[in-house]
Amino acid sequence: MADETITEEKHIDSEGYEKQIGAGMWLPENIGDTLKGEIAAIETDGLYGKQLVVLMEDGNEIKTPSHKVLQARIAKAKVDDKIKIVYTGEQPPAVRGNNPTKMYDVFLKTV
Repeated sequence: MADETITEEKHIDSEGYEKQIGAGMWLPENIGDTLKGEIAAIETDGLYGKQLVVLMEDGNEIKTPSHKVLQARIAKAKVDDKIKIVYTGEQPPAVRGNNPTKMYDVFLKTV
């Protein structure tokens, strides 16, 4: 992986490529990355299942990814519930050649 330098909210590697950041999508990279807030909306019209729109403490809204394990663990979530999602890493794929499975712990505080 090429070295990165950070310049005013841009991540540019040593070859001059700018790292792209998903607009409004929570994409954890490190074990322990956490998303915490209140569920503002639940979107079910996507191709890959349910996505939560989480209102964070700083007032920004961010969507959850449509990862398989996360889908199962947010099944009981409702609008206005408080949620905390912790990225716990990856498990090797069950089928050789597939992507690893992203793993999450999900905590709900229902209202």
